[in-house]
Amino acid sequence: MELRGGLWYVKGETKPFTGRAISYTSGLKPINKRGIKVVTTYLNGKEQNMVFDAPSGTVRIQAAEVLFDGKNLNHFEFAKGGWEIEKDGSVVCRMQEQKDRKGKVRLRGMGYLWTKKEFSDFELSLSYKLSPGANSGVFYRTDKNNPVQGGFELQLMDNEGFQKKANRKLPPRKLNGSFYDGAAPAKDFSKPVGQWNELVLRCKGPIITCHINGGQCFSVNVDKWDTPGKNPDGSANKFKSALKDLPRKGRIGFQNHGQVVWFKDIKVRPLR
Repeated sequence: MELRGGLWYVKGETKPFTGRAISYTSGLKPINKRGIKVVTTYLNGKEQNMVFDAPSGTVRIQAAEVLFDGKNLNHFEFAKGGWEIEKDGSVVCRMQEQKDRKGKVRLRGMGYLWTKKEFSDFELSLSYKLSPGANSGVFYRTDKNNPVQGGFELQLMDNEGFQKKANRKLPPRKLNGSFYDGAAPAKDFSKPVGQWNELVLRCKGPIITCHINGGQCFSVNVDKWDTPGKNPDGSANKFKSALKDLPRKGRIGFQNHGQVVWFKDIKVRPLR
């Protein structure tokens, strides 16, 4: 199938497109009388869901919204001083000293970085970098006032460094790239600590999929999590509600768990 005269959305720019759809969804009925169909094509190995208008020969894809491009944090809510923009165009979390109950001074995180908007079906893409021993994450479809119990989390962690520092071994379902406390990643696709990683998180209905550096960490159907405190494989989790009953819409939040983590090039594309 040749797709000519259309537009392709690539890295924040809309460009003319002439090419061949490597694959497309079969068996779809026209959306309307003009013959508009959904087409699945691939660009640099990444799947793109597009709309193909057969009569006019055009291709349309809904543009991604740039949430952070290194210039400002206008799309986010956060505590003053909790997150700052670095010279390289990334955003980094900051810490503050606090005394614990025993009077010992410790570094504490200064709160999460939350989107102002809520998102339901979407594809989130970004780059992230961890400091040694870091434990962080990306919350999504969640309540910013109750992120752990009110939605979902993608774990980001220096597995070796954090476990060594904490002097304990975590179950795979709590390690880097996991569907946090629900499903372990296929493997750890992350680069060595201190290097940038590419992350894509996709939520469409009950299906949630995560890729790190091109490798699929997980693809789950949350409708299978039908029992509070229990995963489909029988293992226990910390959630008070069955995950299938959680809202399918909510904020996206970047965790400051008390260790330094950086994010950049944050974009979100709504899915229809």
